[in-house]
Amino acid sequence: IFMGDCGSLFLGFFLAGTALLGVTGGRSRTFLPVLAVPVLTLFIPIFDTTLVTVVRKLSGRAISQGGRDHTSHRLVALGLSERRAVWLLYGLAGLAGFLALLVRNLPPELAGALIVGFSLVLILLGVHLAGVKVYEEADLPTAQDRPVMTFIINFSYKRRLFEVLLDVILIILAYYAAYALLFGPDVEDAAWPQMARVVPVLVVVNLGTFLVMGVYRGLWRYIGVEDLLTYAKGVVLGSLVSILVFVIAFRFEGLSRAVFALDTLFLLGLLAGSRLAFKFLRGLLPAPSAHGGRRVLIYGAGDGGELLLRELRNNRALNYLPVGFLDDDPLKKGRIIHGLRVFGGNGTIKYICQQHRVEEILISTGKVSTQRIGEIIRDCEPPKIGVKRMHIQFESLSEGPEE
Repeated sequence: IFMGDCGSLFLGFFLAGTALLGVTGGRSRTFLPVLAVPVLTLFIPIFDTTLVTVVRKLSGRAISQGGRDHTSHRLVALGLSERRAVWLLYGLAGLAGFLALLVRNLPPELAGALIVGFSLVLILLGVHLAGVKVYEEADLPTAQDRPVMTFIINFSYKRRLFEVLLDVILIILAYYAAYALLFGPDVEDAAWPQMARVVPVLVVVNLGTFLVMGVYRGLWRYIGVEDLLTYAKGVVLGSLVSILVFVIAFRFEGLSRAVFALDTLFLLGLLAGSRLAFKFLRGLLPAPSAHGGRRVLIYGAGDGGELLLRELRNNRALNYLPVGFLDDDPLKKGRIIHGLRVFGGNGTIKYICQQHRVEEILISTGKVSTQRIGEIIRDCEPPKIGVKRMHIQFESLSEGPEE
């Protein structure tokens, strides 16, 4: 519904008022459901408004200036069709509504933990969407004449600071989840002073071990097994050092060993999950060039083919859309590599190319014989379907010119 400012004001006030009345029927039990239920119910417009406001401010644009930079526009820019983008927003709205129903009937502590977890997911999604390029360079006003905004923009690029703040929340959430699992979500009044004594130590010690073990050195988009091992070392070391501190300072009186064991597992899961979320989003949402590139089959479903697939997906300038793999090994036929199916290459190339509207075949391995390459070219019937081979070359820059 596209309306003017006056219409939007009335609509927002009406929805906010009815949402507040619907929380407890006019009777307020606690502050959390009164605030959280309407916010979760109106999650989509609140999330979209917040995202647009923050990104426009950081880009030096006026908040009131219109543009195709809303959540739905960014999802489409990532490669989703308009229909899929709408269904994704429907799903998020439904999930937020379901969480609102849970918040009404759950204890405040458990409801708060669920809201924090859901908020972390939204923050990661918002950061991912904020990185989508939707503004033309010519449309971006220069921020050099606005020193305050320049400081904010430079501050926002301190990714490591964002990681540290995120980890502080994860450390607190992990300890509370471990405590709630063993002793129930209702934290007794006598337990709050103990948690206030434990949590700051956990935060300081874990952040220190994360820094020492190199948790903040990696890039999330390239996370791998080595990074997960680094996270595990940082979390385990942090737990051991924390226990040592409590033994020396408090003789571990009134503390549960089981809580610390569960806290270690939960923190490792949250730490790895938050980093893997970016990689998951990149895999879930296709690249913007995915619909306009040349459709290609990758010949060779081995290490070279997997390397070529990642390069084609990461390097949008190549303008290629991989649709599958070809391999002569019958054991690989029908397998899936990064979401693409492996087709058999013996005698079926022509049919597969016609079925999937293939424009080129890219050979990813140098182990293919000259005879086999000739057979592939004959099956492709050039110039209908082109055939290319990937080469990895190293140019020496240190040696002088040859005489």
